[in-house]
Amino acid sequence: MSDTIVVAFSNQKGGVGKSTLTVLLASYLYYEKGIKVAIMDCDSPQHSLVGERNRELKTVSETEHLAQMAHELLTQTGLQPYAIMKIPLEETMFRIRQYLSGDNDTQVLFLDLPGTMNNPNVLQIISNCDYVFCPMAACKYDIESTLGYCQFIHDRLMTMGYGNLKGVKILWNKVDARERTDLYNAYDEFMESIGLEAMKTTIPASVRFKKELSCNPKHQIFRSTVFPPSSAIVKGSGIDELAEEFLKLTGVRNG
Repeated sequence: MSDTIVVAFSNQKGGVGKSTLTVLLASYLYYEKGIKVAIMDCDSPQHSLVGERNRELKTVSETEHLAQMAHELLTQTGLQPYAIMKIPLEETMFRIRQYLSGDNDTQVLFLDLPGTMNNPNVLQIISNCDYVFCPMAACKYDIESTLGYCQFIHDRLMTMGYGNLKGVKILWNKVDARERTDLYNAYDEFMESIGLEAMKTTIPASVRFKKELSCNPKHQIFRSTVFPPSSAIVKGSGIDELAEEFLKLTGVRNG
């Protein structure tokens, strides 16, 4: 049996950064920290992360400077791009069990899930994750929706011991530096009063999160499944801090 932990960034609210954070954290852990990761893209029918990987591989193969970068990365690290698997939602539990019982050295298996609770497959999958992270932006509708979602997971799944969940954590995302810190502190205190907890790391609102793979050699890379995020852009992004907090929380270690 594998020691792989299963993790999902999940929320019933769309546009909160679930897929973006999945890619950024997976790539940072893999390329910068040496943690063996894989992603199951279970978000039927669009499977956006599989599509992203396919577009990136095509772009790299057709762009000289990116092909050279990929060759240098492989030479320096010995790392091929981590696996991104296209999994129909209704097959996800079977495929997770099959993967965990097989011969693999994956330390963290990320799941990219649909943003809904109105599907018994999603509930079953979430209950069988080890950790669920819920990105949340500081607007009234996002907060109400996310807290209701997380409280349901905490009260109905974790507290009642249904499944494998060890923790559900809220992650402040798209944080505007101009907003008052005491506002976030007040929300954090309220969350604690209902049994929920926010991570210490916060992710700022920034255009850098839109920086995907580009054919322009002057463009720095941030979000990518085949390259690590450029170190110059990582600083101040919160991704490095998120990775450290994630590793401390989960106990995952390199090697």
